[in-house]
Order: sequence, then C-alpha cells, then structure tokens
Amino acid sequence: MTTALIMAGGKGTRMDLDCEKPLIEVNNKPMIKSVIEALLNSKYVDKILVAVSPNTPLTSKYLEDFPVIIIQTSGIGYIEDLSEVLSNREYVEEDEVIMTIVADLPFVTGEQLDDVFKHYFERKKPAMCVSVPEYLFEKYGIKPTLVFDGLVPTGVNLLLANNDEQDQSIYESDNVELAFNINTLNDLDLSNHYFY
Repeated sequence: MTTALIMAGGKGTRMDLDCEKPLIEVNNKPMIKSVIEALLNSKYVDKILVAVSPNTPLTSKYLEDFPVIIIQTSGIGYIEDLSEVLSNREYVEEDEVIMTIVADLPFVTGEQLDDVFKHYFERKKPAMCVSVPEYLFEKYGIKPTLVFDGLVPTGVNLLLANNDEQDQSIYESDNVELAFNINTLNDLDLSNHYFY
C-alpha cells in the first residue's frame, strides 16, 4: 500500500495574500485541487492524506468534498507537522511507503508522479528526495529557495512512515512542472506566463 501525504498546513507568508496558499488559483483552479487530481491519476497511490492546520481552516473546509483523509496538525512547521502524521498509527502503518508532496505544485501530473514512484521502488532505499537541476530554474526565470550541488528540491519525497533517520537517494527529474512550486508572487506571475 502506498500513501500520499499532501502538506497543506503552512502559513504561506511569502505570498503576502489574504487567500490561504493551497487555495490560490493557478490556471483557474486551486493549487491543491491540481495536486489531488495528479495523485488520483497515479497508478501507485492507494490513499491520500492531507495535513492541514489552524493556519488553513478554509483549505480544510474545501477538502471535505474530495476523496481524501484530512488530518489536523499543530501547524508549528513543516517538519513538526510531518512528524505528527508519520507517528500517528491511526493514519499510517509503521514503515508504510509515504509520498510527501507540497500543496503548491499546480502543474504536476499523475504520469510524472508515477515516474517518481518507479525510480523509488527500483532503488530499494527507504527514502528518496526528488530534485530538479538548477538550470531549469534559470531557463524559466524561477528563483529557487534552496540549491544543493546544482539541484533544487521539489517538495516531493518518498520515505517510510517512521521518524527514524533513513538512507536516502536523490532522483534528478527534468520535469519543469516539478520546479514550479509557487512560493512567491513572482512565481505565481511566472506560472501565468509560461503555462497558459
């Protein structure tokens, strides 16, 4: 069984908008809806969890009509919220494979996620970080939030449902759609230019 966990409890302070970040519309659709649709189109995903928090009450309400399990977290921070879910046996079994994905990847597709899963299962390591090369950001004028050895983390990871340190591989994807996680108003503006 493979579970997807959408992280949707952050404050989104860098966007400086009144709207909760997961509900910001890109291509006339809330970003979190696009992520859910991609996961529903993946042949690997059996269950979708969404971690929300006191920071995202409208997102929680919006999700009530979707085939997802809504989990309330403290909203202290990404790592803390993730740890809360991974240690909660009501939602995930110990050592179950979990794909964590941020709610602000509006262009990701089920096919791209299947490619990620395929590489994860081939590598036979407990954890995998999905990154894209920095040159893709330069090509599209996107400002990366973090660069490590020429690679930028996408916000998509696979790991086992425990809080232990896990041996990790890094998968380098050339899908620009994974590079477009919308963190700033500039990212939002660029997404309008490049994908409409």
